[in-house]
Amino acid sequence: MVGSVVVLAALSGCAAGNDSNNNSSSGGTGAGDDPGYGDIGGDTGGASGLPGEIGADGDPGEEVDCGRQNFDVERKPASILLVLDRSASMQDDPSGDEGTPSKWDIVVPALQEVIATTNEAASWGLKVFPQGDRTGTCTEESFPRDILIPIAANNASTVNQAISSTTPEGDGTPTGEAINKAVEYLQTIQNDDPKYILLATDGDPSCPKDDSDEFAVQAVTNAASAGFHTFVVGIAAQASKIKTLNGLAVAGLEPRQDPDPLAPSFYLAATKDQLVTALQTITGEVSTCLFPLSAAPPNPDHVGVFVGDQAIAHDPTGTNGWNYTGPDMMTIKLYGAACDQVASSGAGAVKVIFGCKDDPIY
Repeated sequence: MVGSVVVLAALSGCAAGNDSNNNSSSGGTGAGDDPGYGDIGGDTGGASGLPGEIGADGDPGEEVDCGRQNFDVERKPASILLVLDRSASMQDDPSGDEGTPSKWDIVVPALQEVIATTNEAASWGLKVFPQGDRTGTCTEESFPRDILIPIAANNASTVNQAISSTTPEGDGTPTGEAINKAVEYLQTIQNDDPKYILLATDGDPSCPKDDSDEFAVQAVTNAASAGFHTFVVGIAAQASKIKTLNGLAVAGLEPRQDPDPLAPSFYLAATKDQLVTALQTITGEVSTCLFPLSAAPPNPDHVGVFVGDQAIAHDPTGTNGWNYTGPDMMTIKLYGAACDQVASSGAGAVKVIFGCKDDPIY
């Protein structure tokens, strides 16, 4: 569901004690502006001289009072790169035996179902690992080098066709290498859409052979530091594999939320229906609770977020409220009940206020 965020930006050059009801501009866009990026249009050039308007040169000037300028910011779909494990161990059943259904037969239909239903809410891409068949475990030929399907809008059918053409016959599981290559690719995308990695694996990295688990966790940690959080979907029953998947999920900064401290941190799926539910949770959170802003707030500690008329508390812990997703403060994310409320009421119900230092918000 594509919606918009209304941002009420109070100019940073405002005078203390100014009347916050002095709303003088409608925030329209000029013919050459793209309203999807929240640019202030040419018709706000201050020709009327009303308080709070921006002059033709974009400088509010010393004599301009603190007004509130309204403009729309189009919410952009999240970009999700699916990093899919096609190692031969995916042919086993969830317990690691040769029963049915296999992990692959659980994962593929669930992924394809969710990708198809989120075609408009997310821009999908695909990377598989390892590469090649019968190349030998952890050989250079098996290391993931290419992005199979680059991220693009309305890409669901292309990604799903590629998944259907993929078989779980790769040698070894170079999870860390796959994440490193995913980050290299994501860094080449020159837009400010929020970008995520969705790692689907059975939790058994094997490359490099001496410290494969640590190498994979460090790769996910580095991805998060680069601005790309990782959701981890895993199918595993053995304790050692569960431990690795938990480590990957925590390092990716998008662990599964559960009040039980002993519950898995990754999204566990033993059946297709469980995996569909897990994936819907992930894509629903990404597509409904992220709101990119067109500019960083002039006073980061003086920002108000509302769902309808209800004020949402700033919660740096990411539990129940809102917080910035990164140090650039260009995206706001809602958590907990606030996110649930947006999912039920629509993204258009969200408002953000950039306040001046002495301008009351709540």
